[in-house]
Amino acid sequence: MKHYFLMFIICSLLIAYQTEAQINVTSVSSRSVKPEKNGVFFSLPRKMIKVSVTVKEIENMKGPYAEYAEQLMGISNPIMQNTKEYELVDIKMETLVEPDPEQIFFIEIDDKSSKEEKNFSVNLTSNGIIRSINGISSAKEAQLIKEEYKVITQEDLFSMSVNPSLYHKVDTIIRIVTVDTNTVKKRFFNTYFEEKSTEIKAREAADMVSRIREGRFNLLTGYQETNYSPETMKYMDEKLQLMVQEYISLFKGLKTEMLNTYTFYLIPDPNKLNQVVCKFSKESGISDATDNKGREVILNIRRSGTLTQMPNWASSVVDARSTLIPYRIPEMVRLSVNYLGKIYDEQLIALPQFGIVSRVPFVKSKIEFDPQTGCVVKIYYE
Repeated sequence: MKHYFLMFIICSLLIAYQTEAQINVTSVSSRSVKPEKNGVFFSLPRKMIKVSVTVKEIENMKGPYAEYAEQLMGISNPIMQNTKEYELVDIKMETLVEPDPEQIFFIEIDDKSSKEEKNFSVNLTSNGIIRSINGISSAKEAQLIKEEYKVITQEDLFSMSVNPSLYHKVDTIIRIVTVDTNTVKKRFFNTYFEEKSTEIKAREAADMVSRIREGRFNLLTGYQETNYSPETMKYMDEKLQLMVQEYISLFKGLKTEMLNTYTFYLIPDPNKLNQVVCKFSKESGISDATDNKGREVILNIRRSGTLTQMPNWASSVVDARSTLIPYRIPEMVRLSVNYLGKIYDEQLIALPQFGIVSRVPFVKSKIEFDPQTGCVVKIYYE
């Protein structure tokens, strides 16, 4: 009787072991051997930091008639040389999630499993990060927002200076012809084109400013005795003022300001708590982190130490096949980005790669993971 009872216990243990061994999880790498059974790959998440640096580009452009600005227009401080400088406006941080290439796993499923054992599901994100086991995750994936920037080109600048550089000139030549005692005057007309000098163009532009101002004065005082509608009057007045400013810019010059946003992506490194994002200088603007120009824009990482009390066995790594599913316990860190000691942005976030990787049983259970951090959000045991 005892012999049969002992055999029954051994068979039960073998059946239970085989049942649990139907679904296994294995850590994989580029050197891993192909598994004997089919399955699916998944990964744990890690976070990268998107740093957006906004720079104002200020460009001063000399007008084509700057030398005659004070003489013809009375402008005492025109721009006399082309210059360009940069100003650091703002720096913002944003966290993005991607699969961790060092935390990739394979769930091995036996094709000969029973109907109850085949009732097993794995839910992943679109980039392969695990979301749930035996359940549907309620977490939503982040949407990509397209950023659009408008760039001002120099083709529209100093448009009023585009006028004919040649003008029609006629010279009258008088020849006196004497035949015997008779004197005859013959007139000849020599027609040709001569290129306008810069001074002539400047005087034409100054004259045009006076004519436009006079026309605007006549329009506003009702010289034409035409009953324009208020909308028409406003439209014509705005256009005339715009024309005056464009002609004046030929003498005074132009100052343009344009905002440019530069984006950098960094992977926080637990062994390097100060990472150089880029370099900036007022003379050359944004440059690469390895460039010699400019001063450093630094991403600073301060660890909170929230996992210092976790035991060593909590992060044990199992290389062989296991019926335990891996998950992450992230660490809270404080991120700040600064330039010349000034902090532009500071955030307190959970970094998965700064924490530990632990494991939890998933047989006959429903587990929901946070795809942003990889930690367990919900777990139900049956």
